[in-house]
Amino acid sequence: MMDKEPGDEAVQKQVEKLQNYITDNFYTCTYKILAYLGKMYAGGGSMTENVDKAGGKGTAEFVEKAIEIYCTGK
Repeated sequence: MMDKEPGDEAVQKQVEKLQNYITDNFYTCTYKILAYLGKMYAGGGSMTENVDKAGGKGTAEFVEKAIEIYCTGK
């Protein structure tokens, strides 16, 4: 997905799937919670390292931006 812009429709659909997955399997993932998760992903430390390890360098920041766009429409 990182070959697309964070606001691309395909990327935004994946963010929606993430939100639904969290809601269906863990807890109700509101837009506010999802936005905070995005900030955590790119906030540094082990969370950022793990996200980047799974998706490649820069993934955490990309996901944070995609989530921000999804949650705020910006």
